[in-house]
Amino acid sequence: MALHNRIDTGQAATRVAKWLGTKYPAARDIVVDNLQVPNAAGMSNETVLFDVSWREDGVRTTHGLVARVQPSGPGVFIEYDLRKEAQVISALSDHTPVAVPKLLFYEEDPSILGSPFLVMSRIDGQAPGDDPPFTVDGWVLELTPQQRRVMWLNSIDVLAQVHATDWQGIGLDFLDSPDHHAGVSGQLKLWRDTFEWATEGEPNPTMEAALDWLRDNMPVDDRPKVLCWGDSRPGNILYDGQLNAAGVLDWEMVCLANREYDLGWILFTTRHHTEGIGAPLPEGFLDRAATIDRYQEITGHQVNDIDYYEVFAGVRLAIIMVRAAHMLIAAGALPHDSTMAQNNHASQLVAKLIGLPAPSGAAVSYIGNR
Repeated sequence: MALHNRIDTGQAATRVAKWLGTKYPAARDIVVDNLQVPNAAGMSNETVLFDVSWREDGVRTTHGLVARVQPSGPGVFIEYDLRKEAQVISALSDHTPVAVPKLLFYEEDPSILGSPFLVMSRIDGQAPGDDPPFTVDGWVLELTPQQRRVMWLNSIDVLAQVHATDWQGIGLDFLDSPDHHAGVSGQLKLWRDTFEWATEGEPNPTMEAALDWLRDNMPVDDRPKVLCWGDSRPGNILYDGQLNAAGVLDWEMVCLANREYDLGWILFTTRHHTEGIGAPLPEGFLDRAATIDRYQEITGHQVNDIDYYEVFAGVRLAIIMVRAAHMLIAAGALPHDSTMAQNNHASQLVAKLIGLPAPSGAAVSYIGNR
C-alpha cells in the first residue's frame, strides 16, 4: 500500500538521469522530465513517476517510467524486501498473463533516491482511489452499473490468474520458506510480530483479542499453497478504457498461502470501503456472496472457511492502521491524543464480525489526514 513523501523531486531528476546513463551507455543527452511523487500512491513504498528521453543513433525517444522506492526511514511494515518484489514482478511479467509492469532495473544504491528502488515501465490506466475511497468519490462512480460490473469481474479474474501461477515452475519457490512467512501459520506469526512492533507498547484490547481469536480458530490448513498477491483489491489495479486490468500493482505483501487468504482481503477491503465507512456498495459491483461464487466458477475451487480469512484480512488492515496512526501522529497530521490506533474502521468491523466489544467512540481514519 508513503504517508508522507520524502523525495526531493528536483534533485531526484538529476540523479536519475545520471544513473540511467550507466544503464544505457549508448544513450546521449538523457533528460528526465515531469518527475512527480503522487500523494495518493499508497501508504508504504513511495511511487515516482517520470518521463525520460535520450538520443541514440541520431534518434530521440521518450519513455514513461515508474520507480517504486523503499522507505528511507520507518515505514508501515515491519520489514521490506524490494528484491523479493523485483523477483516476483519479473517472473510474472516473463511467464504469466498477469498484467504486471515490465521490470527494467532493481537498484540497491541509496545515493540516487535515498534507498533501494525498482524501475518499471509505466502503464496507462486509472486506479480506484482510497483517499477518498472509490465508493464515495471519483471516476468509478461516473461509470454505469454495467461498466462497474465489468470492472469487478475483471478484478476477480486477476485474482484467479495470480492464484493459477505455477510459482515453482517460474522460479518463485524461494518464497516457500519460514523466512518469507509461507503458509497461513507463517503469516499469522508475521502479523502478530508486526502488531507487537506497531503498537509501540500501547494497549490495544480489540486487536489483542482478535489475534487470539485467529490463533484459537485457525482452520486446518491442508490446501495447496498458491501465489498470493497480498494486497489484492481494485485499488491496486490500473484499468484501461474498456475496464480491463492493464496493470496489477503493489506486490510488497506477496506470499504463499491458500486461496482464501487472498480472497479474504478483497472481501474485507470492500467491506471497509462500504459498510465500514457507511457507504453503499456501488450498483454493478458484485456483493460478497456473488464475488465468492464468481471466484469459484472461474477457478473450479470450492471456497472454504472464508469467514475466518475475512477476519484475518481485517486484522491485517487494522494492524496497518495501528502503524499508520503512529506515523501520522509523529508527522503532525494527527493530534497526539488521537485514538486511531485503537479505534478505526477496520478494528470496528473486526469487532463486529467476531463479536468482540467494539472500541468506544467514533472511528478515526487516515482518510483526509495523509
